[in-house]
Amino acid sequence: MTVFIVTQTFPPQMGGMEGVMKSLAEKFARHLADTQDVIVLPDKPYIADTPYQLHQTKRAKPFRAMSKRRWLARRLKTDDVVICDSWKSVAAVPSHKGTLAVLAHGQEYLKSGRRARRVQKALNRASHIVASSAFTLNLVESGWQVDHAKTIVIPPTYMLPDGAAERVAQNARAAKTPIELLSICRLEARKGLLPSLQALARLDAALPNWRWRIGGSGPQADVLAAAIPSLGLQDKVTLCGRVEEAQKQALLAKADVFLMPSFQDGKSLEGFGISYAEAARFGVASIAGTAGGAPEAVRDGETGWCVDTLNTAELDAALQQALSDAKLREILGEAARLDYAQRLNGAMAFSHFLGFLRR
Repeated sequence: MTVFIVTQTFPPQMGGMEGVMKSLAEKFARHLADTQDVIVLPDKPYIADTPYQLHQTKRAKPFRAMSKRRWLARRLKTDDVVICDSWKSVAAVPSHKGTLAVLAHGQEYLKSGRRARRVQKALNRASHIVASSAFTLNLVESGWQVDHAKTIVIPPTYMLPDGAAERVAQNARAAKTPIELLSICRLEARKGLLPSLQALARLDAALPNWRWRIGGSGPQADVLAAAIPSLGLQDKVTLCGRVEEAQKQALLAKADVFLMPSFQDGKSLEGFGISYAEAARFGVASIAGTAGGAPEAVRDGETGWCVDTLNTAELDAALQQALSDAKLREILGEAARLDYAQRLNGAMAFSHFLGFLRR
């Protein structure tokens, strides 16, 4: 059996989905213990020493799917497994009677009239659908014909370590000031960072001493950079830019609250929220949104707060409580760390994936 991973999202470009697909390739390669058994077909050349095989294509974007399809047609056998990063990559897979698993993330299943037929055509071919959240699976099952396919919800945390991190100086963390808020994400409107800035400016006089570090880049970076001084928060809020892995780990280890109250912005929303799971690994409770799959990553009142970000009173109340109640932060943070160990770690996600493919 060979596992073929057909993907448009893969290194050298890096982001959430690129990390998911790279991790799946590595985990399958280790599980099968034979580099000939895992072959990745990315969209762009990737030069690296990998435990899996790479079939590179240098074709222009309109011809990539055709190039992959022709290559696969000469190699696919009935007992092979094909994993696609989304419905879009199914177009690169020739007719196949074996397992065809399609990952579903969220917003791509908010129906669009122009491409609806293409989505349905791709789903008609899927034997297995792996949704990142129950919210996503409901979008798929309620909006599309997928009765023929096996479905499952698996948090897309394959790249995260198997165990929760050690709690770092938790007693000191609860008592120290300033209280450390942290956000690490793509800087775009739906992450809820601008409403959070405005809320903190409103509440600042009544809050304990706090500081907020924001890591990442994206289309809203300039908006946030202008809003920080205009709200008088230049001494408390820092835009850190792109954060490398070692720096991310260090920031998470000393954070008190992870702040990313995402909301639906047009047809853009959070399918799950891997960033919340990364924070939970370090015992950090999150302030998340109520849209999409975020409430499945952060359990409201148990591992953090889920708020309607655009409801000023809700967002203000969550920030007030998170910053003012050190004991509650400690309780929710520990619950988040246990939730990570029991439900969100990478080994568990991959184990569920493997078991699902065998059905």
